[in-house]
Amino acid sequence: MKKIIVIILVLAVLATGGYFVFGTGKSDQVQVLATATVQRGDVRKVLEATGIVKAMVGAEVKIGARTSGVIERMFVRVGDSVTRGDLIALIDAREEEAQRIEAEARLLRARAELNRVETVFPLQIRESEAALREAQAELEYAETNFSRQQRLVEQALQAQDELDRARQETLSSRNRVAARELTVNRLREEFAQERIKAQKAMLEAEANLETLAVRLSYKRIISPITGIVSQVTAQEGETVVSGLQVSNLITVIDPARLEMWIYVDETDVGLVKPGQDVEFSVDAQPGELFTGTVDRIYPQPEIRDNIVYYLAIVTLNEEQALRLRPDMTTQCKIVVEVRKDVLALPNNALKWVGDTQYVFVGGQGAAVRRVQPVLGLQGLEKSEVIEGLSEGDVVATQVVLPAAMLTRGGK
Repeated sequence: MKKIIVIILVLAVLATGGYFVFGTGKSDQVQVLATATVQRGDVRKVLEATGIVKAMVGAEVKIGARTSGVIERMFVRVGDSVTRGDLIALIDAREEEAQRIEAEARLLRARAELNRVETVFPLQIRESEAALREAQAELEYAETNFSRQQRLVEQALQAQDELDRARQETLSSRNRVAARELTVNRLREEFAQERIKAQKAMLEAEANLETLAVRLSYKRIISPITGIVSQVTAQEGETVVSGLQVSNLITVIDPARLEMWIYVDETDVGLVKPGQDVEFSVDAQPGELFTGTVDRIYPQPEIRDNIVYYLAIVTLNEEQALRLRPDMTTQCKIVVEVRKDVLALPNNALKWVGDTQYVFVGGQGAAVRRVQPVLGLQGLEKSEVIEGLSEGDVVATQVVLPAAMLTRGGK
């Protein structure tokens, strides 16, 4: 019978989380082994969850090649530090270099043609305008002479032949002026057309050269961010072929831009809000506690092992990020609620007797009374006391309960 009682006592102690020692005391009394004092303090309700360290959006960049060719040089290895703008690989560019030289020659020819048009045509136009002015002057003289000869003929002072010659000279001068005007207008129109044509050819040559310059730039693989090389998928001598997707060559990660994803169970996600404090630890830094704040909660669920989770995101500061690594597992505590300066009871003072929780008030060698307090916010270590206990009360944290109390469920 005694063995049965001992087994019952051990099971009851394990179930309640108490620490029971079976001494030689009386079996009908509560034996107090350790105590604590009810004091005012802060009570925190925390949500425990598992998280993982991830690179932020934009912190991990997969660098590829937008062109095809043989890799001539690879300047980095995994673990190397790179700065934004560093040259990390070179791809064979002999074909594009030849095309660039040809394009430069074509541009020089286009510029020379434009220069010829803008030099020759204005000169021809000025010469034609001068010839036009000369023809206009001759016409003016011919018209004046014709008028004078006409008056002299009318006065019978000149023969008709002279008047006819003056008339013929006037008509010839008018025809020359008209021809000179047509020449000037033709040259001006041709100049405008040829200049447009030459300018267009030069712009096309410049655009072609710029296109080739861009294509040549693809042969130089440049790091777009400052960080550490985390992956190299090609080596010197290999051929990369660009297609619908950019060929990935190197991955660079910024170690200072990390965040933590906390997997919150769907049953608890309603408790998590942006701005809540977070404490977390990693196995790589034993004994060290990191802190952060919930920045946002992703609305899209994450399903793992048929369990629905929602991601709470915590941005890590630079000091934390440099001490952690992507994909590290974290053990997290999200501070859901805090009540400051309240009457607080250690959770190990709560003992289950049957299906009811009690607190045993009284120290070692003193009378012990059993109290069923009204609790408020319950944390992992302490619980808020609403009524039933007073500040300064001594409560038992380790007790030995009499067998009669256990077998009768505390009645």
